[in-house]
Amino acid sequence: MALSSKPEFAVGLLCHIKAMVDNAKRVVLTAHTHADGDAVGAVTGLMSVLGRLYPDLNLTPMLPQGCPRQFEWMPGAALILSGESERERCCQALAEADMIFVLDLNTPSRLDNLAQPFTQATGHKILVDHHISPDQAAFQTIISDHTISSTCELATWLVEALWGAQAIGSEAATCFYTGMRTDTGGFAYSNTQPSLYHAAAMLIGTGIDPAEINNRIVNIFSERRLRFYGYAISNCLTVMAEQHFAYFAISLDVQRHFGVGYEDMDGLVNYTTLMSDIEFGALIREEKQRCKVSLRSKHTDVESIARQLFGGGGHRKAAGATSTLPLAETVEKLTQYVASR
Repeated sequence: MALSSKPEFAVGLLCHIKAMVDNAKRVVLTAHTHADGDAVGAVTGLMSVLGRLYPDLNLTPMLPQGCPRQFEWMPGAALILSGESERERCCQALAEADMIFVLDLNTPSRLDNLAQPFTQATGHKILVDHHISPDQAAFQTIISDHTISSTCELATWLVEALWGAQAIGSEAATCFYTGMRTDTGGFAYSNTQPSLYHAAAMLIGTGIDPAEINNRIVNIFSERRLRFYGYAISNCLTVMAEQHFAYFAISLDVQRHFGVGYEDMDGLVNYTTLMSDIEFGALIREEKQRCKVSLRSKHTDVESIARQLFGGGGHRKAAGATSTLPLAETVEKLTQYVASR
């Protein structure tokens, strides 16, 4: 049965990409700052495919902060370089690369500490992404479809189109499935469509264990992280009932007290929209000299909020941004905007 939502790739584009990979010697794979399951899955999944098909290809995966702890179990994750602790190696790999696959972002600024060496690199830059408004000037080849559930789903279909479904082994399938599972909230968000389930079935057919992958994604809390969540819900959550908005504001002092980092806060913002009367919510997390803002909604276009207030972006119902203002001023800017809507 034909699936109208399955992405179609121009034959010329596929031939172009395949020819470049055939002739490449050094390839870098990277994704956005504070990587999530989709970013890590796309990097490791595509790396696994290329490694199987091109055993002599020099592959270097890297992420701005390295691989988050909760995804270290994924095949190939141990090979991911950190743009913080291994910056020199990352810069050298980018400078020497014939090709650079950039995954799960729409603008180089989301590479954070790797943005400058990426921009200066001369290798062919290929974007594979599912966010809106990709930066057309930053990449030589762009494969972007914001109607697709995740970058891992888009990468799955791209690999199938380039080399056939048999090119996806169980390790790559584990990585791609993880990204699809995390970016759709366990296949529950509104970004799901027939092509997603078709892709998932194809990956499961390689012999992966969806239940075990789910276990590794969901059942990962430490006692410290669980106690932090309890504290955050009791002490750091503000509800603006008239605006149907709620937000967490997490200071550096609180993070230090509980010994938690950005990885431990992955998913906290989703607790705002668990409340039946809340339409959209935010997590404002203080970092050194900046704040990270994550937005989630049931129906509200939070991408436009992130873009208008802080120059961020993402998806209609899930977006993020970086604020250069102090925590209190970031909270004030966001809440004043919400109150005035």
